[in-house]
Amino acid sequence: MIYPALLDTFIFPVTNIFMGRKFWFIYHQLQKSQWFNREQIEQIQVLKLRKLVAHAYATVPLYRQLMDNKKVRPEEIKTLADIKKLPIVSKKDFRQDFPDRCTSITTSRKDWIFDSTSGSTGSPFQFIRDKQFSDYALANTYRNYTWTGIFIGQRIASLWGFHTSSWGVKILDTLLRRKFFSSFDIEKNFTDYYLAMKSYHPVLIEAYSASITHFAKLLQENDITDLHIPYAISSAETLYPENRKLIEHTLHTQVFDRYGSREVGNVAHECREHKGLHINAETYIVEVVKDKPSDEKGHLVVTNLSNFTMPFIRYDTEDYAIASNKTCACGRGLPLLERVEGRITDFIKLPNGKELSFLFFNYFFEQYGAYLKQFQVIQDSPKHLLIKLVVTEKYTLTKEKELIAGIKKKVGDMNIDVEQVYEIKKETSGKLRPVKRLI
Repeated sequence: MIYPALLDTFIFPVTNIFMGRKFWFIYHQLQKSQWFNREQIEQIQVLKLRKLVAHAYATVPLYRQLMDNKKVRPEEIKTLADIKKLPIVSKKDFRQDFPDRCTSITTSRKDWIFDSTSGSTGSPFQFIRDKQFSDYALANTYRNYTWTGIFIGQRIASLWGFHTSSWGVKILDTLLRRKFFSSFDIEKNFTDYYLAMKSYHPVLIEAYSASITHFAKLLQENDITDLHIPYAISSAETLYPENRKLIEHTLHTQVFDRYGSREVGNVAHECREHKGLHINAETYIVEVVKDKPSDEKGHLVVTNLSNFTMPFIRYDTEDYAIASNKTCACGRGLPLLERVEGRITDFIKLPNGKELSFLFFNYFFEQYGAYLKQFQVIQDSPKHLLIKLVVTEKYTLTKEKELIAGIKKKVGDMNIDVEQVYEIKKETSGKLRPVKRLI
């Protein structure tokens, strides 16, 4: 383990100085603070929250207006519970008069780092981050890597859709020994990917959930059993239990789930106990805001405590999640999310006003594994579903009628059309969305 030790004691500290960054210093802080008790971590959160709210109110027009409208002042935010006094913000708020209205007047424009989401929900979202945001994002990512059991500097394969090729990222990828594979071309380049990974011997693979699942299915279909990657991180999409089993079996690996988004960073990650996702609480305050107290799930609302250029305070991620009050056996004081349920647009809106989870379709189509390779359910109007299917040679019209009848039994008064396609196209991000609500 000479290289990881050299990376820790010399290469990354020097790289930080050369790049004018602090991510390695923050990484070491986070490695210590994860073992603080819950009260100590909450004290860190409160201090950072009060500083951020005061800054946002004084220097960001959006937050001054929203807080004035709600008649709340920064000095009223004294505890974590007081965060509920603040308004919840959405992409719609940030899009209005972007960027001037939602950025700090104290930050020089030359220090702005423009970024954007992929628009996988049909609506790309542009935002601005700063060096501090980037440093905390990197530090959290590196800490989360170690939760799997690896040392920083061991080889990583990244099966990803979007990859920035700036000189800084190239340097970090080289130092981390992280090899990039495009999630857009898995089918086309499957053999090359398999041979490259077998030759590279990565200790960890990180990937979109659908991408690594697809790769695992191709390994299974081609009866390839000699690719061993000890650890895997599934991210960016919902990790279904049966897909976790498939990935672990075909790659001889242990899978860790991660939740994050481009605009706020990596928010939560599984540890080796696999009893929920630990929130990176020194950087984020996470709330699960329910429509009704009796609801199990709620809107995942995130406050990023590190971005002072374009603050995200009580930001509605448009994801659903289930909270957890449990304490993890690993000993970390970081709070837990039980699980993230997926994007709001991954739920079908039924005629009776209720929502049907994408998980229903995932489990429903399991029974048709011999007849289908892939599926996608699209709701394009209140009472219409379009189901796209990539079928096998065993698929018949009789099976199609049976399939439609089974779905109708669940969705009620909705029209269903089936379209056979050669492939389910990925979103511009490289992700696959099995369920899409367009209304």
